[in-house]
Amino acid sequence: MSGIYIHIPFCVQKCNYCDFYSVADAEKHLPFFIQSVLNEIRFYSQQLPIFPKKIRTVFFGGGTPSLLSELDISAILNGIQKYFELDVNAEISLEANPGTISIEHLKGFSRAGINRLSIGAQSFVSDELELLGRIHSRDDITTTVKGARSAGFNNIGLDLIFGLPGQTLEDWQVSIHRALELEPDHISTYALTWSNATQTGRDIESGTLPKPEEDVISEMFLWTDEILTEVGYLHYEISNFAKSGFTCQHNESYWNGTPYLGLGPSAHSYLDGKRFWNVSSIDQYMEKLKVGELPRESEEILTPEQKRLESISLGLRHYTGISLSIVKDKMDELYQLETKGLGKIQKDRFILTVKGFLLADELAIRLA
Repeated sequence: MSGIYIHIPFCVQKCNYCDFYSVADAEKHLPFFIQSVLNEIRFYSQQLPIFPKKIRTVFFGGGTPSLLSELDISAILNGIQKYFELDVNAEISLEANPGTISIEHLKGFSRAGINRLSIGAQSFVSDELELLGRIHSRDDITTTVKGARSAGFNNIGLDLIFGLPGQTLEDWQVSIHRALELEPDHISTYALTWSNATQTGRDIESGTLPKPEEDVISEMFLWTDEILTEVGYLHYEISNFAKSGFTCQHNESYWNGTPYLGLGPSAHSYLDGKRFWNVSSIDQYMEKLKVGELPRESEEILTPEQKRLESISLGLRHYTGISLSIVKDKMDELYQLETKGLGKIQKDRFILTVKGFLLADELAIRLA
């Protein structure tokens, strides 16, 4: 089994916090872009004979994939089916931004084969949406979720961001409670990351916006775990919560080392210890495919040490933890972490507690 990710690099406007590759002129590029993706699918089917042909998950990410039409989605999925073997029960996800999608769009996506929606709510607080540069309102989120349900979607996720400049725990609680009123099947809660690459990051570094406080971020994280698990969501990965049977299978492939292909500009792929990625330019991407070249920018073959660190790092983020066999030289350290309430040894696994999740990156380095 394997997965395919398609990066759709179009947005109505760039959000202040986002450093993913995107462009604003979708109408200019879309017809040529769809054909380029189809060419990339065909080239990979010919040039990667060892890549598993059975596709279990497809994920349309971005950017704003909900700017595509039903025909665009159908064309890409038909292309995958033509050159690979798309599992009849494949999870096919699409990221959708409120304010860019109507009930008719949603019905069209369902007809095209999308069976899971990841809705980029980010916040239910108006001031926070403005700070983030989002084009939708909190009411648009409700309209989109209810529209998706009426269009037949029974696997809907909401994405939310915490740790914003000036955000209080009470502000964050408003977003979580409003999200729960909509009864999503999956909730992703991401702590804001910022750098010079984004407007938000530059404003924080210049002092225009207050720097998020670590203790407040930790308080938000621990409270989120408490409230969501209390109402029946499984905290199955640091940033992800799901009702029973609704974990994101595509994201699970990233965490367990399943091979996946990344299509579209800036998309990353992984196969048999090799990571490779595409150029971060839609013009270069389309030009390379037009002349019969894969749009690859570079690649990296992971060393045994890198593979081990990655296995530990990704495993510690997951609720199933890591095998003791890959940290057998660190048992004393594991016992100390267990004593401190940061982890627990269960049979042949080491699993972080929710408090341990707060230190996951640091602990991965220590254990590796």
